[in-house]
Amino acid sequence: MRSKYKEHRICVGNKQLVNQTILFSPDNIHYLRNVLHLNLGERLTVLDGFNSYEVVLELGTSREWVGTILGLPKQAEPYPINISLAFGCLRPGPTEEIIRHGTELGVEEFFPLILALSNRRPEVTRSRWIRVAESACAQSGRLKRPEIHAPSLLSTFLETYSSSSKLIHLAMEAKTHPLLKVLDHLSTNSVIFVSGSEGGITEQEETLLLHSCSVPASLGFTTLRAETAAIVAVGIAMNWALCRFSQ
Repeated sequence: MRSKYKEHRICVGNKQLVNQTILFSPDNIHYLRNVLHLNLGERLTVLDGFNSYEVVLELGTSREWVGTILGLPKQAEPYPINISLAFGCLRPGPTEEIIRHGTELGVEEFFPLILALSNRRPEVTRSRWIRVAESACAQSGRLKRPEIHAPSLLSTFLETYSSSSKLIHLAMEAKTHPLLKVLDHLSTNSVIFVSGSEGGITEQEETLLLHSCSVPASLGFTTLRAETAAIVAVGIAMNWALCRFSQ
């Protein structure tokens, strides 16, 4: 039995919106036909990175599909906490895991970092990461696509990040406070997590973070993989915010 149309979602670029229609690309049409198995006359939700639209599929030319927009667009509602994630560059697979799951959880901005112990520089372009984020938006129903910045050095990132956000870096030292305890002392609803690469964060890099008023936080007693730590931290923070601000 086919699910309701509202469960079918696809991402498009904002240039594909013309007046009250969506001009689907060949890749969009392939996805609609062969993945979602939709036919002309059916409805679905289209996401453009900022809004969502209810559309009905119609035929343009003999080989083109268009979507006619029904009603007004739905705008994304803000999350109870603004979370950004600065993470040490990893292998392509783990990097995509961070972007995919971080997008699903509500990360607003991603900052890939080239750290001293990063075992490689990114081999893919931001366009690939953006496609991963768009796919995660379509899967999760998230309306607003996160911003993905170009890779940078930690020192460069610390000179440019928003000072209105609270920096929290993930650490393993014995006396480091648990993340939930650190979150309980927040005086802002904007957080930037900094997580290391496979080799972690060096003492020199932690010194830079501490000089930028970053607070260390622990995720537990075991050593997590770099991609796992980044995703877990975001998940904990979002759940903490939902509990705190829903009271």
